[in-house]
Amino acid sequence: MIEKKFKVAVISSKGGVGKSTISMQLVVPFLFERCGKNVVKHYEFDDENNDSSSFGASVLSIREQVNVSSPLLREELAEIFAQDEALCLDIGANKTTMTLIEALSDSGMINFLDFVVIPILDGEQDGINASFIYSVLKGYNENLKFIFVLNRVKNLEYAHYQFENYFGDSRGIFKNINAVVDNLFEEDKDNYLLILDDEIIKYSRRFGLTIYEIEQQKKDFIIALGNSFTNLSTKEEIKLLSFKNYISKSANSYVNDVLLVAFKKIDTILEGKSHE
Repeated sequence: MIEKKFKVAVISSKGGVGKSTISMQLVVPFLFERCGKNVVKHYEFDDENNDSSSFGASVLSIREQVNVSSPLLREELAEIFAQDEALCLDIGANKTTMTLIEALSDSGMINFLDFVVIPILDGEQDGINASFIYSVLKGYNENLKFIFVLNRVKNLEYAHYQFENYFGDSRGIFKNINAVVDNLFEEDKDNYLLILDDEIIKYSRRFGLTIYEIEQQKKDFIIALGNSFTNLSTKEEIKLLSFKNYISKSANSYVNDVLLVAFKKIDTILEGKSHE
């Protein structure tokens, strides 16, 4: 794929679906990889929360919080989009969502978004909200590309059963389910990613880093662990090294099995190729 400084918005009108997690763990690493490994500008539009602060040690992005209630919001959006940099817009829920969508439309910046990411959990309201946001944004810009992220998947193989509010009733029992895919244009029906729930997501925040960055360190803690036993280090040091080894191995598996798979599918969606 040709290197491009993508402008991406992560949007959901429902709180607690993992917008900041998806922004920092998926979108920012993707943009970093696909935009020449240059630092990504991450803007959090939320007057109540500052979730991106949990990634204080991350060097993949420069993080900034934007005042949604500012009377100059449209002008600020124009300035943000005018930057010759990859952008990730992490947009808060509830009233903030519609305020930002309207400001994006009024400023004309909605036409310069490369794609929109809509995170979804497996609840019914998540599906309803996702369909609503999709239809609103399509109404403002029918050419927008969408990627639905099915978040906190328990099992990649059986995701269709967990996310019946996205795919429809997999068991053929509840015929009245209004699946998200039923409300999508044909070209968007396959534009979904599966993001596995895993302890590494929680622990990476404790380190203030993304999973991608932990994996990139490629540290071999087994050697250090062996040296600790040889040198009769304290129990606490051995436990810490053992934990770090677990984190390193978990990050490596997560990047290869989840993130790189997601990156490849995003490439496919953006290039307009047929899905596998």
